[in-house]
Amino acid sequence: MTPLLLGLAAYAAVFAAFGPRLLRACARRHRAAPRVGLVLWTALPTSWIVALLAVGLAATAHLSGGLGLAGLLHACLRAVRAILTVHHPADVPAAVALLGSLAILLRLGWTTARQIHHNRRRRTKHRREVRALMRTAHRCGQRFSIIDSATLVAYCVPGRRSEIVLTTGVLRGLPRDQICAVVAHEQAHLRGRHHLYVTWGSILATAFPFVPLLRRAPHELARLVEWVADDQASARHGSHSVARALATMATALPASTGAAPRAALSATGSDVLDRVRRLVEPQPANPGSRWSTRTAITAPLLTLAAAAAVLLPAATADPTPLCQGGQPPPQSSSQADRTAT
Repeated sequence: MTPLLLGLAAYAAVFAAFGPRLLRACARRHRAAPRVGLVLWTALPTSWIVALLAVGLAATAHLSGGLGLAGLLHACLRAVRAILTVHHPADVPAAVALLGSLAILLRLGWTTARQIHHNRRRRTKHRREVRALMRTAHRCGQRFSIIDSATLVAYCVPGRRSEIVLTTGVLRGLPRDQICAVVAHEQAHLRGRHHLYVTWGSILATAFPFVPLLRRAPHELARLVEWVADDQASARHGSHSVARALATMATALPASTGAAPRAALSATGSDVLDRVRRLVEPQPANPGSRWSTRTAITAPLLTLAAAAAVLLPAATADPTPLCQGGQPPPQSSSQADRTAT
């Protein structure tokens, strides 16, 4: 088990610092296939968290005698007592590893709960503020809401009562084909549940801002979901219609800045100039980036397999001796050899 632990620890350390560089090497391929980039920028940060937790929990099990999750808690209590009463000092490393894992889980859970609460509150506030100003329209095969405003703004509000919102400025300032392209773009956001990717990236960056890989994730995920939505809208209405609509709406800024709520996904929510250039001048994937993409895809899969391999013994070990209030059973020589490896 020790080689797997060391491998997971090395993975967490290396990808925390150099993960963004690896993914930048895949950028040319992401530009041509943004779905691949979306998967990678979601999977790699998530696998980093999994690796870190697996290292902490498995190390605790290893240091506490391998008696499983019950043994972990027992070792933690013994270590706290050791700190206070100077008994069983050998349990302190196991307790430190366990408490570190619990700290990561608590930090992640607290940040997740707070982010979800804030997003729901913003969406509820937005609906309450604009409900009286909204009216419903049906165009381009899609129902959406209209707000009276001269600004050119389009966005979607995700959630259980998801909706697409366009201003009257969009309906007056864009021809029908471009309006349909904008509606299709926002519809792609809702169908793909793109807000979940963006929210997850924001949670990780907020919880662990000192990790370069996680700190970069929100920006990359926000850009990639826009690329995916652009491609889906282009498949239905043509890339030039999408590009012209984006360019027209972008030239209305900064007068339209702030019209879309923070918890929504706006059609002009990312680098519009780069998106227009990508639609008008598509570039094929660079064959040289394939090895980087394969490495980036393989790394999370191997990490999950390694995490399962090191955590399974801890989760399935027999905790009966501890449940009966006894001490960990002595290991045989063969068991000791297996534990050492």
